[in-house]
Amino acid sequence: MNYKDMDIKRSYISCGEDGIADALIIPALKCTNHYCRSVGYFSSGVFETIMDGIPTFVRNGGDIKMIASPKLNDEDIDAINLGYEEKERIIGNAFSREFLEEVENFNDSRLALLAELIARGVLDIRIAVTNTLGDYHDKLGILEDFEGNKVAFYGSANSSKNGYRDNYDKIRVVKSWIDGQKDSVDDEMEEFDSLWNGTNKFVEVYEYKESARKHLLQVMERRSNLRKQGNTGIKLRDYQEEAIKAWVNNDYHGFYVMATGTGKTWTAIYSAKRLLEEHSATVVICAPYKHLVKQWAEDVRKAFHDAVLIMVSSENPLWDQKISQAIINKRYNKNVQIIIISTIVSFNLDRFTNVISKDSSDKLLIVDEAHRFTKRSEKLKNDYKYMLGLSATPYSGRSATSGKELMKYFGGQVFDLPIETALYKKFLVPYYYKPIFVYATDDEEERFRKQSRIIASYFRNGKCIDPESLAKTLRNRLRIISMAQAKIDGIGDFVNKIEEKDHVVVYCGDGRLYDDTGEEIRHIRQVKRVLNDMDYKASQFTAQENMMERMELVDAFNKGEISALAAIRCLDEGINIPSIKSALILSSNDDYREFVQRRGRILRLYDDKESAVIYDVVVLPSNDMTEWAKIELRRYREYAKLSINYDETMDELDNLLVQYGLSEEDVDVYEYEEMEDEIDE
Repeated sequence: MNYKDMDIKRSYISCGEDGIADALIIPALKCTNHYCRSVGYFSSGVFETIMDGIPTFVRNGGDIKMIASPKLNDEDIDAINLGYEEKERIIGNAFSREFLEEVENFNDSRLALLAELIARGVLDIRIAVTNTLGDYHDKLGILEDFEGNKVAFYGSANSSKNGYRDNYDKIRVVKSWIDGQKDSVDDEMEEFDSLWNGTNKFVEVYEYKESARKHLLQVMERRSNLRKQGNTGIKLRDYQEEAIKAWVNNDYHGFYVMATGTGKTWTAIYSAKRLLEEHSATVVICAPYKHLVKQWAEDVRKAFHDAVLIMVSSENPLWDQKISQAIINKRYNKNVQIIIISTIVSFNLDRFTNVISKDSSDKLLIVDEAHRFTKRSEKLKNDYKYMLGLSATPYSGRSATSGKELMKYFGGQVFDLPIETALYKKFLVPYYYKPIFVYATDDEEERFRKQSRIIASYFRNGKCIDPESLAKTLRNRLRIISMAQAKIDGIGDFVNKIEEKDHVVVYCGDGRLYDDTGEEIRHIRQVKRVLNDMDYKASQFTAQENMMERMELVDAFNKGEISALAAIRCLDEGINIPSIKSALILSSNDDYREFVQRRGRILRLYDDKESAVIYDVVVLPSNDMTEWAKIELRRYREYAKLSINYDETMDELDNLLVQYGLSEEDVDVYEYEEMEDEIDE
């Protein structure tokens, strides 16, 4: 049989039983020799919907050439333009993000078949971007049978089986054996060949076949390991079981206050499992950062092997289509378990609200780092039948009002595990606190006083009249301490004081300074240079690294392939790096939550890790600068009071309090002006 024997129409739409996959591609593959396809963004649907025609196609010796475009985000483009890294590697990593997420949608047999197609040379994949780093969006397919007849189709061809999407798309078809259409087919073939062979002057094309094969094998190996384990490999502690029981007894509502590092993520995942044993529900999980979304996804997949898992963030721009597809599929298969993991920013978009509203089933909402979940409408309580909030630090300071309101929203606090208890019961490792004292300059103190006068001007009769300007000025004042000259000049000396030579984290400022050549550079880059010069193998961990790169850095650090990480604030919340042995704090905000989050990051249990060390650079001002002294000594007290060397550090604190005319209450848990950091979309 050849294409001439088939009833090939002039056009096809994406809806109904005569969609392009069922009516054209699958039947045509049975007599196809070559299949050329450019798809825009890569989608699992391109393969999933034509798998029925693949076995015959392979037996006949056919081959597939596919071109797809990566989703380059702003960070990728900046890195390429600034020449930070090799362009091809950045483009490949960008494509891998989407490729890995999409192939996770395949079941094991489909995954194995796709890997075999690549290994046997049946399938070859290349990625394309325009010369100006724009997306390559041309959607084209060319089929050629064994007698040389060709069919070309173009338009927005989703290849969707039975029209799973809500979109209405139409493709047009031209056939080489029809008078007046051969030139059109030849023109499309010439265009595709120019791309495939790298001769198109407007588009750059890169090999991806080997990377695709490697990633598929990694996914298959991970799934195999999970099956061998038979479960997540996680054994809940008694206190985690206690928390879950309290949440269940509170009608699947409530808030867990658990010290950083004590396993609140797994407690939440098993809470969801307990609910789903009794009730059917779609699960929606929110976290503030993209790397936390990825981290949650990895853990959730271990517990829910067969669930449809969708990550929602700016790095996955087609997430609404995937959610819509999953909801429609669930209507026909009640056993489908949907789990959506979203950044808080994306969760608050109308786009998310609109698509999730299509799901009429009950829903569970889990919010990690819930103190950042500030947009809490009462309507959400109607949309989500079950709710769970998580945070180590729901309270912001002396005022408990905001924390109580937060927990009440989720159904009230049902479990509390403070860090004191976690340390006493050895759920966290003990730690030493080693402050390093440096001193402010006259100029820095004068600039601090100036900012303090500006802060005072924002208040009338005890009330703030300009909150936005206040927050900005508070940041400016804190940056004076964070970027104190003594901290910059002494970086090498501080690093020398670190006894540990691996698994070290250095918290840097977000400011800029001048290096020995007079070049202006970011503080973190200078710290990284010093670490490398002092024989550490160092990398940076900031918002500039994309999600995949951040997770690769964490994995390399835990394995010891990287000995030091220079980080800013994005390492503070949620990220799991249990192997940290010591941390050097070069920069810190006047933020109780930051203190707690960083300490918890350092104290997680890991292999033979018996203790940890916190090195803290404390900038001391003149004796009359009490406001400055309070800022630094608050952090000092918080870290010192639970340390192994408590007696030594608290004696030193007493001396400093006398020096500045302060009491211990002045540097106790305090009320401060909360400053919202940027969180990921």
